[in-house]
Amino acid sequence: MKKIGLSFYLTWKYITRGRKWTLLLTIFLMTAAFINLVFIPALFNGIINGSNQQIVDTLTGDIYVTPPNGSDYINDVSQVTNKIKSINGIKDVSAAFSVPARIKYNNITGNWQIIAVNPDNHSNVFDVSKKMTSGSYLASNDLNQIIIGRQIAGGKDVEENALSLKTARTGNNISLNLDNGISRTLKVKGIFNTGFVQSDERAFITYNELTSIMPTLKNKATTINIKLVTGANEGQVIKNIIADKLNVNVYSWQDAAGIMKSVSSSFVSINVLLSATSVLIAAVTIIIIIYITVINKRKEIGILRVIGVKPYIIVLSYVILSAIYALIGITVGTLVFWFVLTPYFEAHPFVLPICNAVLDLSWSDFIIRAQAILIVSIFSGLVPTLVVAHTKMLDAILGK
Repeated sequence: MKKIGLSFYLTWKYITRGRKWTLLLTIFLMTAAFINLVFIPALFNGIINGSNQQIVDTLTGDIYVTPPNGSDYINDVSQVTNKIKSINGIKDVSAAFSVPARIKYNNITGNWQIIAVNPDNHSNVFDVSKKMTSGSYLASNDLNQIIIGRQIAGGKDVEENALSLKTARTGNNISLNLDNGISRTLKVKGIFNTGFVQSDERAFITYNELTSIMPTLKNKATTINIKLVTGANEGQVIKNIIADKLNVNVYSWQDAAGIMKSVSSSFVSINVLLSATSVLIAAVTIIIIIYITVINKRKEIGILRVIGVKPYIIVLSYVILSAIYALIGITVGTLVFWFVLTPYFEAHPFVLPICNAVLDLSWSDFIIRAQAILIVSIFSGLVPTLVVAHTKMLDAILGK
């Protein structure tokens, strides 16, 4: 026990008698290495989770229902939605109809997705009503009005401006040309920007508008979107809907993720690669620091061995030093990450075409990365110390 205490004593002397700027630089490097190790996965997790949440909040809901195979519509929508609402775990339901039509404004015509909804139900399931950048959201009794996404309206910095209506704004009149030859002039009531390109390529009218144009579509839908209560078991709710034999197809939001699944898997692969690189950088950093330290103290190490200090005590003292460097770096890095970087990016998220990404890292992932830095630092400090501590005493004293 006394010999282990001697290792701690030697470590304390290394720190107190060493140059302060060297200590500060070492702590800075370890802090930077740790922040680098947690920042990248936190950012990628933020992008993945943010884009997934956008799909749920603006495209599909937690669960969506489509017509049975061989049918274009869900019939008796009011009856179907009432049965779905009665299932435990469901917060609200919104039926929608994908209108077969094209939008024309001035000399530009586009084939965007136009959806007829009940605005009250739709706003309970989706966040579109909260994302209006101009004008206002639809009301249930609105006729001859439409809201359009940012990608349809177009404008400066719009990702798909080349394919947009270019100059369409709130208050403008646009033509809705249905595939059956019917045409209707609608006023743009508002423009929304969800921050998700796929959602912002859509336009909405009311069910009342649709049935006034095509009365035969009353009580029909092409999709029913479902929002679950917090903590509800998605898989169990799907099973319960299927068990009701409503003659519909039922899907989880993940089934509609499409290309985002590939994007998410790519981010996961990049995250693994960059995490491994960050650990390697931390290892190299501590090896260099400890190696330079022990090289500069070869004479001192030689003298310690002459007076009877065993090599393993010297090795242990530098291993403890490496651990202290790592722990201080982890502590400072933790404070910077959780109390500086995370709040900053909450207030100023990364604006991407698929979401506004913030830093998102679970405590379990955070602890795993902290442990990785600590373990790597200990082993990295062990290697150069073993080499120097086991050199011949006379060579060490002479600095050879």
